[in-house]
Amino acid sequence: MIGALGSTIAHAFRRTALPLGAYYGITLIVPLANGAPQSGSIFLEHALVVLIVPPVAIGCACIVHTIARAALERS
Repeated sequence: MIGALGSTIAHAFRRTALPLGAYYGITLIVPLANGAPQSGSIFLEHALVVLIVPPVAIGCACIVHTIARAALERS
């Protein structure tokens, strides 16, 4: 099951590379270009959330998918 999970996560990140790149571009690069870091720590907090939450959500979705698939195969 560990190998299947690793394969599922790798596949998910390959499939989401373009949308994640666009998301990061809009939510991080555009504000950086407009001078957002001058506003203080608010941008830093925003950047950390933007960078951490999507990969964690993708990983959690892959874990749930792998567990559900294994449960369905057993029944």
